[in-house]
Amino acid sequence: MESRRPTQKDVAAKAGVHRATVSLAFKQHPSIPVATRERIFRAAEEVGYQPDPMLSALASYRGRMQKRSYQGTLAWLVVSSEQYYWKAIETFRLYYEGAKSRAISHGYQLEVFELDKNVISPKRIASIFRARNINGVLLCPQPEGSSVIDFPWDHFCFVTFGYSLIKPALHTVTSTQFRAMAQTMRQMHQLGYRKIAFAFHRSHDERADHNFLAGYLAAQYQIGEKPIVFDYEWENMHSFHQWVWKNRPEAVVIGDNLVLRHLDENKLSIPENIGLACPLLYTNKSNLAGVFEDSFHIGEVAIDQLTTMVMRGQRGIPKRVQRLHIEGVWSEGKTLPPLIKKP
Repeated sequence: MESRRPTQKDVAAKAGVHRATVSLAFKQHPSIPVATRERIFRAAEEVGYQPDPMLSALASYRGRMQKRSYQGTLAWLVVSSEQYYWKAIETFRLYYEGAKSRAISHGYQLEVFELDKNVISPKRIASIFRARNINGVLLCPQPEGSSVIDFPWDHFCFVTFGYSLIKPALHTVTSTQFRAMAQTMRQMHQLGYRKIAFAFHRSHDERADHNFLAGYLAAQYQIGEKPIVFDYEWENMHSFHQWVWKNRPEAVVIGDNLVLRHLDENKLSIPENIGLACPLLYTNKSNLAGVFEDSFHIGEVAIDQLTTMVMRGQRGIPKRVQRLHIEGVWSEGKTLPPLIKKP
C-alpha cells in the first residue's frame, strides 16, 4: 500500500498555523508575513507536500463549466498627463475594448482609473483599490519609452502591454513585433523587393524595445542588402522626401501614417513609384499591406492572464517576468504589388 499523500492540513500542523494560512501562503498573499510564508514553505518540504495536479485540473475544469457570476472589478490604470489622452491612440483603445469585453465573460467589470500625480498619489489610488477589493490591474501602455513608475505593487496582480515600461518589469502581453517585421520583410522579398528602407519614428522604435529595427536589419542582412534607415523625429520629417529621392528605395517599411502622408504630399505615387508596408496595422481593412496586430484580441488575452493571476493570488512584482507574444495576420492591402524589374 502506498503511503498517504501529504496535504495542506499536514503542512499547517507542522508549521503551527491554520490550514487557510497555508493556502494563502502558497498564493503569495500579502497578508501573510514573509517570515510566516517561509516557515510554511520549509514545513511543506519537510512533510513532502506537493500540489496534486489532478485536483488542480479538476478545480479549473469545474470553474470553467460553471456559469460566470459577478466576480468583482478589475482596474484599467492609466498614468496620465495633460499631453496624453490614451483613447486617441487607436491601439491602446482597442486593447481596452478587447479587455473590457473579455472581462465580462469572466464575470468582471473593467473600470478606468487615471493616475495623475498632480491630482492624486499612487498611494491613494492603491488605497481605493484595496477598499473596493480590486486585486487585478491592467496597466495601459506608457506614452513614452523607458518609463519608470512608482506604485505600491505588493497587494495587486498586474499585467501590462508592450515595452514602454522598463521599471518595474511586469508580466506583459504584446504583439510579436520582431516576427511581424520578419514576416513583412519576407513578403516583400518574395514579391521581388530588395532595396527596402526602414522609416520609423525614433521614440516608436524605442517603445517597441527596438524589435522592429532588429527584424528589419536581420532580414536585409540575410539577403545581403545594405540597410537604409530613416529614424525620424517630428522636426526632421520635412526632409523625408529628399531622403527618399537620394536613396531611391524600391519600397519603405513604415510605423505610422505620417510617412504615408508625406509621400503623398510630395507627389510620390503609391505603389506606382514606391512600395509600402507596415508591420503593425490596427485594422485588417487598411489599404496598406502589412501585419494586422489585432489589438482587440491582445486585450482579451491580457484579461485571461490577469484573471488567472488573481485566482492564483500572484501579487506584486514578479521575480521572473513572462512576455506573452500574440502573432499577427498578414493583410495584402494595395500598396505592395509584385515588383517588375525594368530591363
